[in-house]
Amino acid sequence: MTDAGFTGLEAAIVLIAFVIVAAVFSFVVLQSGFSSAQQGQSVVHQGVQQAGSACTVTGMVYGVSNNGKQVKSIIIPVGLTAGSEPIDMASVSVRLVGPHHEELVAQATPLASSSPEYGFWSVQERVNSDADMLLEAGEQYRLNISPSILTDFGPYGSFAIEIKPAGRAALRVERAVPGSIDRVTLLK
Repeated sequence: MTDAGFTGLEAAIVLIAFVIVAAVFSFVVLQSGFSSAQQGQSVVHQGVQQAGSACTVTGMVYGVSNNGKQVKSIIIPVGLTAGSEPIDMASVSVRLVGPHHEELVAQATPLASSSPEYGFWSVQERVNSDADMLLEAGEQYRLNISPSILTDFGPYGSFAIEIKPAGRAALRVERAVPGSIDRVTLLK
């Protein structure tokens, strides 16, 4: 009989050890699941912040010509989307893409100038803005983009402009030049 009691005690010890091991294993599995879920949530939040922190076109896009044959510069009014963080305009890159060319347009120096040289872009005008170059809520900046290659800017030409703040989603503006070009032409 003493052996039977001792066997029961051994079985109880093994059962307790099994329960402890199972509890530790389940804690490890749950903890790694929580950690994975938090990392996934962080990635989703970062993606939403990048996608939602872009600028938007806040008015009509115009082309300016000095000869009536080609658009020499494009005027685009931009502002922030609702709830977005301010954008430092010094960190923005501008790229032109057309059927016949692609061009990275450089920032003019100084950035706030009324008419940049060919191959440069500038902030032509700031509406409801303070003195800094941060595009903030309620402000509107009119960008003046002067391409160096004018191949796609004649009558019936088409192009896209990509305005990309550093670390945020790019704004793509696609427009077509009408058949008749005036000094100031609405681009649709």
